Amino acid sequence: MASASFIEIISHFAGYLQIFEDIARDRIEYDETLASRPADDYTTLRPSYDFPLTPDDMETRAGPTPDLIPDDPAHLNRVHPVKALIHPQEPDLDSFPASPAQNIRLPMFGGGGGGGGDADYYRIKVEYQPGGEQSEVDVNQHNILYDNTTLLPADAVLPADGLTVRLDADALATLQRMADDANGHIPNDWWIPQSGTGATGFLTVHDADLADRGGTPDANSVQPGYYLNGVLQDPATPAPDLTPLPAAPTLPDTGHGLGQWAVLGSNDSTNAALIVDETNSARTMVVMGDYFKTDAMFQTNTTIDHDHISVSGGLGTPSLTSGGDVATNIADFVQHPGLYSTIPVTYAGPNWSVDVVNGDYYGVHSVVQNNYLFNNDVITQTSADTHYDLVGGNNQLGNLAQIFDGSIHYDLIVVQGTYHGMNVIFQNNILLNNDQIKMAADGTDPSQSVSSGQNNLLNEGTIENYGGNFSPTNSAVQTIDGLLAAGATSLDPNLGNAIAGDGGTFNVLYVTGNYYDVNAIWQNNVTSDVNVIYQLQNQPSAGAMSHHPDGTVTQSVSTGNDVLANDAAIIDVNPDNTYVNGHTYTDSILVQANLLPTHQDNAVNADTHALVPELIAFVNDSQDAAHSAPTTTVPAIAHNDPMASMLH
Repeated sequence: MASASFIEIISHFAGYLQIFEDIARDRIEYDETLASRPADDYTTLRPSYDFPLTPDDMETRAGPTPDLIPDDPAHLNRVHPVKALIHPQEPDLDSFPASPAQNIRLPMFGGGGGGGGDADYYRIKVEYQPGGEQSEVDVNQHNILYDNTTLLPADAVLPADGLTVRLDADALATLQRMADDANGHIPNDWWIPQSGTGATGFLTVHDADLADRGGTPDANSVQPGYYLNGVLQDPATPAPDLTPLPAAPTLPDTGHGLGQWAVLGSNDSTNAALIVDETNSARTMVVMGDYFKTDAMFQTNTTIDHDHISVSGGLGTPSLTSGGDVATNIADFVQHPGLYSTIPVTYAGPNWSVDVVNGDYYGVHSVVQNNYLFNNDVITQTSADTHYDLVGGNNQLGNLAQIFDGSIHYDLIVVQGTYHGMNVIFQNNILLNNDQIKMAADGTDPSQSVSSGQNNLLNEGTIENYGGNFSPTNSAVQTIDGLLAAGATSLDPNLGNAIAGDGGTFNVLYVTGNYYDVNAIWQNNVTSDVNVIYQLQNQPSAGAMSHHPDGTVTQSVSTGNDVLANDAAIIDVNPDNTYVNGHTYTDSILVQANLLPTHQDNAVNADTHALVPELIAFVNDSQDAAHSAPTTTVPAIAHNDPMASMLH
């Protein structure tokens, strides 16, 4: 039986097989610590038993690991020397095997593109592939509505000369002249074909002309800001894209009494368009040729509202409301910081993915919206014993277009040729609202009211740009361009610090030709609301009056309240920084015009016996004050049909 002391010794040293005797041998000194051991000291350090290990610890305790290498290769030059990765003391292999120092290859910072071996391992890797999705989007929206109404008594005989047909023809001719007047306020060199292809062709010629005259500003150039009817507003009122369009007027509640009500206006024509262009959104753009960027808006409101109103027969004072038309042009040029302005800039990344476009690149978006409304009415109301409610207007036309194109994908866009950029908005409202209104009461005292104005013409446009800081190209940018043009598959790591990135894969769009970035919107509202209306109110019968003992009779005509509105917004996301090797040309152009009547409406409160039959030929009014509108009258002849007396 073993003694207790022997058992204690075995239990103490079990699992710790060690050799306590040193073997005399020559040693090569590897110890480079600050407190190195003497070269002739052959004594092996004895293990420390302050923290003894157990068999369980051998399975669960993790071994020491080397320090991690930073992700950013630019920081590797701050890593300690290789010998600092060595443990300052010899490892105790009998206690626990230490992890060997890893064979880490560090980047060699230094000159140009030469070298080989390990230096190639740290260079930026570049891969090329065809790509760069281009787009040409053309949206065309057209509404054409004919609501020409002729409502005469059953026994009425239309004039032999077809005057109602000629009324429409005269209205069309007048609208054409109004359109010519509006076009006359737009410079001839900005008459662009209404399509993406037409806008691109125009832009090429426009930019060439701009370069030929050395970048001299256009005659209609303005500084960016918020403009109301041609006047820069400071401080600015709410932006157009935040201002809601006016609501369409609602029909009045005419109740249930005796009388005649006619609503021949209250038409609504609206165009709304939004383009959000992110096709050239990037942190950086490099243009090796010239850079052209033009923002332009052209807005016109044209209206003729020359009314002839005659009210007679009532003992009270009629309510006559004419005029009060409102024409408004709002244009807003807004400049925002770049999308990446608040995002930290890091290394451009060790891997570059380059989408190559051989030839020209096109990001072209165009929207054309037209509303044509013809609401020319010839109406007569002659009933006496009824509630005669007539709605000959209240039409609504609307176009809505939204284009969202592109994505925030590229970190760098390189254009070997010229950059051609343009955002342009054309908005036109044309309203012809000439009315001939006659009210006559015989044997009664009606409540008479006429409203022939209160039309609203509105153009609202905004062009918002993000980014757009310009700098001349530097040597690093030119080096990158040359290497990409040569198809280099690796770049010096130092070039990664010359271009802003996010540390991951660096996405590049490389265009060998020119870059066309075009956003164009055309919006037109044309409304012809020419009305001829005659209301003849006789004395109601005894039976009708028994149902309406108060004896109230109403005559009411509304031929105005037409709304023509255009609302357009272009949101153009540009690179935060653009390096231009050639010349930089930028411009903002604005034309706003409100073409209103040169004379007021004619409103007369006359006696019944003073009515003079007339031939209605009043639609040939002109914006030109020197123009003389042709008029024709016929002798006063008694007629049984009041409408025939007007149209004969």
